[in-house]
Amino acid sequence: MLMKINFVKVRAIVSMLLILLFIVVTFTGIGLYFAPSGRIARETNWLFFGINRFKLENLHTITGFVMTALILLHFLVDYKMFFGEIKSLFEKIK
Repeated sequence: MLMKINFVKVRAIVSMLLILLFIVVTFTGIGLYFAPSGRIARETNWLFFGINRFKLENLHTITGFVMTALILLHFLVDYKMFFGEIKSLFEKIK
């Protein structure tokens, strides 16, 4: 039995995950921007909302990779819409 994929639900799930990951990546990025160097952060036990620099870097990297994968999935699911938008953009410029 073949299972029909409901692309509306896939799009909604991917969009929600992208929004959540965007918030996490932004939050960790701000923390890393203000974080002191690794040695100083270790010696002073520096924390950003209770998260040390090492965990902040790991969280930022992992969520960034997952976000990249979801963006690629988003392009695959919505490729017709993107090509239509690009086509209409260039038609208006002419």
